[in-house]
Amino acid sequence: MTTRPLLVRGLGVVSAAGVGAAALARALEDPAWAPVLGFEDPALPDLAVATCRGFAAKNHMPPLVARRLDRSAGLLAVAAREALARVGSPRPWANDRIGVCAATWNAGTEALVEVLKAVFLTAPNEAPPAQFPSTVANAPASQLGILEKLSGPNLTFFEKQSGGLRVLIEAARLTAHGRADAVLACGVDEAQWLHAESYQRLGVLRRGGGEGFVLAEGAASLLLAVDDGSPAIARMAGWGSAAAPVATYKYPTSPASLVGACQRALAHAGMEPGEVELVASVANGLPSLARLEQEALTEVFGSHRPAVLGVTQRAGEGPFGTVLRSVATLLVLSGEAEPRWPPPLNLRQAGFSAPTSPPANALVTALSAGGSAVAVVFTAR
Repeated sequence: MTTRPLLVRGLGVVSAAGVGAAALARALEDPAWAPVLGFEDPALPDLAVATCRGFAAKNHMPPLVARRLDRSAGLLAVAAREALARVGSPRPWANDRIGVCAATWNAGTEALVEVLKAVFLTAPNEAPPAQFPSTVANAPASQLGILEKLSGPNLTFFEKQSGGLRVLIEAARLTAHGRADAVLACGVDEAQWLHAESYQRLGVLRRGGGEGFVLAEGAASLLLAVDDGSPAIARMAGWGSAAAPVATYKYPTSPASLVGACQRALAHAGMEPGEVELVASVANGLPSLARLEQEALTEVFGSHRPAVLGVTQRAGEGPFGTVLRSVATLLVLSGEAEPRWPPPLNLRQAGFSAPTSPPANALVTALSAGGSAVAVVFTAR
C-alpha cells in the first residue's frame, strides 16, 4: 500500500466562536476571547461546557431538512457543507467516491436519554420514534452522507480525543486503498448535561478558575483529497500513531506513546524535528497531561523550540476539540488567521512561545486516556 500526501481542499466549523471558519479566525486573533460556559437552558446544571449559543440548523438549511436532524447531526451538516463549498459545484469527484469519517465523544446521548426516559417512566410504546435513529453515535455521519448524497465509506470513531486525528489517518488509508478519492474527516460533540455531569463527578471538569478541562460543543470538518495538483489550503504530509499499555481511564505515566506518534509522523513526512515551525498543544487544563506534553515535546525537539498554538485549554476538549485544533492550525498555516492566544503555561515554562510569523508547517497531536496517541503533520501548499 502506497500512501501519498493528501490535500486539504476545504474546512468548516461550528464552535463556541460562532458559525464558520471566519468566526474562529476572529476569535484566534482576539487575545481576550473566551467561550461562554454553561448551558443555555437555566434549568440545567452550571457546568464547564463551551456551547454553540444561538445555533440552529434551520438557520443554515431548509427548515424541513433541519427538523429531521438532532443537534449533533445539524452541527456536523453545517460544518461539512462549509468544507464542501470550498471546492464549488459540481464537486470534482463522484459522490460514490467521497467518504465520511467522524469522531465523537457523545453524539446521540440526548436522543438516547429522551428515549430511555419515555421507556422507563411511562411505557416502551411511548418512546418517540422520530428520535430513535439518533440514539446511536454514528447517526450524524450517516445523516451527513444522506443529506449530501455521499455514498463512499462512512465510519465513526470512538477513540476519545485521539479520534479527532484518527479520522485523518483513516482518510489516508481509504484513499491509499482506492476506496475513496476524497473524505470528509470530522469531529462532532453536543452539549449534553448528563455527559458533562459525569466528568464533573470524576473531578476532571473545570470548576471556577481552577484546574480541569472545558468540554467543547460543535463540529469541524476537513475535506481531504488525493494530491492531484489542485489548489489547496495545505497538505497533510505525514501521520503516525502509538499506544501505551494503561487503563482506559488514565493517562500514561510516560510520554513514550506521544513521542512515538510524533516521531513517526515526522518520519512519514520526511522532516527532521528541527524543521517544525508550529505545534498545536494538547494541554487541556489537567496537570497530568500538561506534564506529559512538556516531557514529550522536550524529548522530540531537544533544544529546538517551535512556536506553539494553544487552542484546547481555551476553546474546549473532546474529539471535536481535536479536529477544531486542526482547523485552527490550518487557518494559521494558510494565513487566514494571525493568532493572539498565548501558549499554555506548561510550554511557556519550557521555553516555547507564540507564533510571530506565518509557519511553513505544523505538528498537531492528540493523547487520550488509555494511552492512544496520534500525530499529523501539515505543510503549507
